[in-house]
Amino acid sequence: MEYWLEKAAELLPEFEEMITERRTIPGPMNLWIDLYNALVDAYEASPRNDDLIGRIYDFAAWCLNQPSAPDSDATSDLSSAVAVAFIEDLPLNRKVAQDLHRWMSFESFQGFESLFRCHLSIKEYDEFRRDFAAGKNSSNPAPRI
Repeated sequence: MEYWLEKAAELLPEFEEMITERRTIPGPMNLWIDLYNALVDAYEASPRNDDLIGRIYDFAAWCLNQPSAPDSDATSDLSSAVAVAFIEDLPLNRKVAQDLHRWMSFESFQGFESLFRCHLSIKEYDEFRRDFAAGKNSSNPAPRI
């Protein structure tokens, strides 16, 4: 098993079958699409599954911090996969977007601006950014990403 899949299984053991299944298109991109859907489901759970949400963000942060392999492309590079198949979709779900301030630092938010703008109009992005900034306060736990 590839090292990034081992890390995914370590942080997200409830998804071990999904993590290790053979995929038509191998690589981290497909896994991040599935993990985005799992994140949305964690927000739909009653009560919201903050433990799982945090571990998904922990794995995203871990992937973003991995060096790019010299022969990797957008579908096989871990940080590219997280960016394209996960980060840029975060503003698309209202519950995820409204809670993002608890999980992401303002510095990371600023760094991901171009990704967030992929699916948002200028007005939508400005509102998303305002809401994120308004939610940041000293009582928030340390950001995961």
